[in-house]
Amino acid sequence: MAARGRPPAPRGVFAFDRESWEPPEAAVLDTNVVADALLPNEPEHAPCLALMEQLAVSETVVVFNRMLEIELGEVLFNLALREKHKAHRLRHVRFDDRVRPGAARLLDDGLSAWEQLKATLSWSYVELQEIDERVPELMKEYGFQSYDAVHAATLVESGLTDFITKDAGFAKLPPAVAALHTTQARVKNTRQRRHRAGF
Repeated sequence: MAARGRPPAPRGVFAFDRESWEPPEAAVLDTNVVADALLPNEPEHAPCLALMEQLAVSETVVVFNRMLEIELGEVLFNLALREKHKAHRLRHVRFDDRVRPGAARLLDDGLSAWEQLKATLSWSYVELQEIDERVPELMKEYGFQSYDAVHAATLVESGLTDFITKDAGFAKLPPAVAALHTTQARVKNTRQRRHRAGF
């Protein structure tokens, strides 16, 4: 049976794991996509890893900031802790000398895997000192947490509009500022957030 009515408005939100998706010439990359590409047990590992391979083949210039690697380290370290401890205990067990060596190994392995992945990409850094003055303004205007404001500031500073992220919170940015590329599973919610933001 054919679908009725108009198709949903894209609202500047696209699924990078659709067959019809075409990589942009350049795009800003969020930490969550990298983390999922590196971690085989994450639910969206397969589409995120396939995305990275597609970006490499298409020679898309991937733009990111130093915060990406700092956040990635935190994700990897916490993942090792979460495997053995409940979330509410993480802030305490990270100081436990019996727990930390395993987390340190995963951190080292993950960062090494990121370096290998990065070697396949065309990429460009935005240094934090280039964007730090924009961060408070983006926090005030959109309510972003500081590290999300850093990624948004990277997008603005780079002059690009294509942003690859799994975080629907960036739907607060106008479509003219950020074309959001996410997974099919997240498109509907991200578009709804854009609609609620008045876009």
